[in-house]
Amino acid sequence: MKNINEISMLMRSAIENHATPGISYTLEDIKNKRTETCFLGYRTYNKEVPLKDGDLYDLASLTKVVGVTSRILQLLGTKNIRLNDKVEKYLPKFDYHDITIKNLLLHNSGLPADIDNVFMYKNKADVIDAIFNQKLVYPVGTDMIYSDLNFILLGLVIEKIDHKTLDESLKIHVFEPLDMENTGYCIDKSKSHFVPTEKTRSRGLVQGVVHDETAYMLEGILGNAGLLSTISDLKKFCLMYLQKGKYKNRTIIPSQMIDDLFKYDFMGRTLGWKRWKINKRMLWHTGFTGTSIALDLDNFSFFICLTNRINPTRKNRKWIDIRKLAISLFFNSLEEIPENRK
Repeated sequence: MKNINEISMLMRSAIENHATPGISYTLEDIKNKRTETCFLGYRTYNKEVPLKDGDLYDLASLTKVVGVTSRILQLLGTKNIRLNDKVEKYLPKFDYHDITIKNLLLHNSGLPADIDNVFMYKNKADVIDAIFNQKLVYPVGTDMIYSDLNFILLGLVIEKIDHKTLDESLKIHVFEPLDMENTGYCIDKSKSHFVPTEKTRSRGLVQGVVHDETAYMLEGILGNAGLLSTISDLKKFCLMYLQKGKYKNRTIIPSQMIDDLFKYDFMGRTLGWKRWKINKRMLWHTGFTGTSIALDLDNFSFFICLTNRINPTRKNRKWIDIRKLAISLFFNSLEEIPENRK
């Protein structure tokens, strides 16, 4: 794995330039037996609590790939669900008859990125009704809009198939088999275990509970956001991908389903994940709070980087460009974005 030193210098420079108060990251090259795990800086800019192994981060949209995509790939592998199944098959109240599971995974359903002003709704049922009745921005399958609504719907589909709440399903089928003991929704621990996110006018300092507003309104358990986890747990998740879906000789995701991820490319996206280069087995995803995972299956390596870049405010956007540069260094190439990539 190249550029370990360059990534390390970039991480330290990011903290010095106040892009984020602290960074927890790990780089692992299985083939060449190289690894680096670092906990740099502090939880907040007051520098009172240094970061350490075991700190719990709000994963934000990494929830989509670590949780929901994992379970959907399992269900596809066992044929409990099919990519071309209509969403209304599982959610009869959903208004759009042509949207499929595949559309949701590729973010080409045409649904908007989110619902406006979620705090105007009184309860969970009202929020779900609002999602079901959103107007399409584009015709189904014609363009890509990265939409939280797609994965909220996928989370509801999982609940319908598994006859369990989303948190219970992911715990049983994904986290427990991977020995991810510190990953889940609404983790019951004292605030001292959690890295804080944003300080907001309405909620104060958000720590130990989900930052995402829609997930917060839906009791913290949602398909688009809400998972909390640690560097150590996410290493097990990434290792599973590098081992063709296996962990400790147990099949977590069927290897065929991981192979199938590289059959799809709609404007740089495959099922759940983003693709870095069209002809390479490279996957990546990011989260609003400042998190990211990058997987290089060709070179048996991964890069996990967790920050709370929105502490104390989301107005600080310095980390976003730095994160993209770090991922470029990990993949040792620029992201490939052809104009006609659909």
